[in-house]
Amino acid sequence: MSERVEQLAEQMRNVACCAHPIRLRGHIDRVDASTGEMTRALDTSSTPSGALLIACGNRRATACPACSETYRGDAWQLIAAGLAGGKGVPDDVAERPRVFVTLTAPSFGTVHSRRMRNGKPRSCRSRRQGTCEHGEAKICRIRHPADDPLLGQPLCPECFDYTAAVLWNAHASALWNRTVIAVRRQLARDAGVSVKTWRKSAALSFIKVAEYQDRGVIHLHAIFRLDGCEVRPEDFADAIRQAVSAVELPMQIPNGAELLAKWGEQVDIRPLGVEVTRAHAVAAYVAKYATKSSDAAGALDRRIRRPQEIDRLAVNQHLRTMVLECWRLGGMPTYRGLRLRAWAHTLGYRGHWTTKSRHYSTTFTELRDARRRHAAGDRAGDVVLPQLTYAGRGYRLGTAS
Repeated sequence: MSERVEQLAEQMRNVACCAHPIRLRGHIDRVDASTGEMTRALDTSSTPSGALLIACGNRRATACPACSETYRGDAWQLIAAGLAGGKGVPDDVAERPRVFVTLTAPSFGTVHSRRMRNGKPRSCRSRRQGTCEHGEAKICRIRHPADDPLLGQPLCPECFDYTAAVLWNAHASALWNRTVIAVRRQLARDAGVSVKTWRKSAALSFIKVAEYQDRGVIHLHAIFRLDGCEVRPEDFADAIRQAVSAVELPMQIPNGAELLAKWGEQVDIRPLGVEVTRAHAVAAYVAKYATKSSDAAGALDRRIRRPQEIDRLAVNQHLRTMVLECWRLGGMPTYRGLRLRAWAHTLGYRGHWTTKSRHYSTTFTELRDARRRHAAGDRAGDVVLPQLTYAGRGYRLGTAS
């Protein structure tokens, strides 16, 4: 193996094979917690590449498979700790009421879908007859395979309400916030007390992950946990179900009318048992969605700066139309606050991909700091003083230029 290949292999090992590592120049000092002595831990001028490489940390598998796998692992740790304990979370959380929830968007038009029966695919839309007002057939007898590019695309693009779909994505985070509030209110109502009184002795903890359906709208996978309150898991699930069915959020459409954003009919709400293996399986199921992109190929991983870029996107026409609608609506004064052009690459969705309540479990920051301290051999209490500047991206062999 040549010296240059060995050098590249060493760099890749140091950043766990990150696809687009960040290069930093400067030095790092470390202060010993016990003696107060400061030593030079690293000077990048003495490294073979002339820089310190750190992983890009991108959560998307299409952008960086290595970093997304680390992110998925951290997400699993977050979710599993809140279900079964660990990482500073007491083990008795496994005995508290916990509910797994999947929330979807309502229908904005008929799309090709993969319907299953007894493990076998069924015809897509076999019960519909005739044509729509635009002359497109309402029927589709195809048994779509899992990788069929037609999945999620509308049978009639002109019938699909792209405006409502984009605005729903843009309001999904606010609808989620209202849902959490509604769940607390329902639990307090079931207990026969005010929300203020209920919150003195109980707490609602949660974590949720957002994922795109094939049709380009967000749906959420969430776990709710009830702390400090003796409620049967089934009753907890019923309270969530009532809140989800009742919550709504007004949003204005371009003609000035008001449209109510609600959750779709496909809602899955189920209590979780106390088995640790089941909790870990649920954590793995939810965490895998944390690394997905707006589209399967990652064409929408970056922000769109100019409308000319939209025509060059390697996406199907349905997603392209979603992006175009974001751009169109984003130019209207009514929607200036939604910043839809800035979020056109996420089809209007403006929220975080993984969010949790404060007391659900540990944090991403704590997990990353623990991993960094372990890799650097830092002792608890040591102070690290970095003096580094950005020097570019990617691997570079030889001395810095």
